[in-house]
Amino acid sequence: MALTPDTEIRLLKLPLTIDNKNQLTFANLEAQTNYFLSIEDNIEIDQCSYQRKDNIIRFPAHIDSIIQYDYVMYKNKNYGNKWFYAFIVGMEYENDGMTNVAIQTDVFQTWQFDILWKQSFIEREMLAVSDDVPRCKFTSRRS
Repeated sequence: MALTPDTEIRLLKLPLTIDNKNQLTFANLEAQTNYFLSIEDNIEIDQCSYQRKDNIIRFPAHIDSIIQYDYVMYKNKNYGNKWFYAFIVGMEYENDGMTNVAIQTDVFQTWQFDILWKQSFIEREMLAVSDDVPRCKFTSRRS
């Protein structure tokens, strides 16, 4: 049974970086979705073919018109209502009407409301730099 292509893709400009040093947190899934959908500087296309995680999106635009975007959100509507979030890690010119956009999933944004946090304790200690030495000794087995 063939399905009609029904994936929605949005290219965005965001302050998020792939190193996860700055992440956005939200009170709930609705607040997260509303935030990303409210970003005005975006390019949106729909009725695309199924998008795979950490793959290439064949985006129907010239590379010069989308090069400034660094983030993407997409939803494969034929398979659910979940938005997937990803960093754009590269773009490649294919022709004047097509750019290959390489993506890497933003695991935190995609799954933050599916995480089951268990009870935990974080112990923080202060240590003087001069006392910061390895506690184990390593030996070399050179002949």
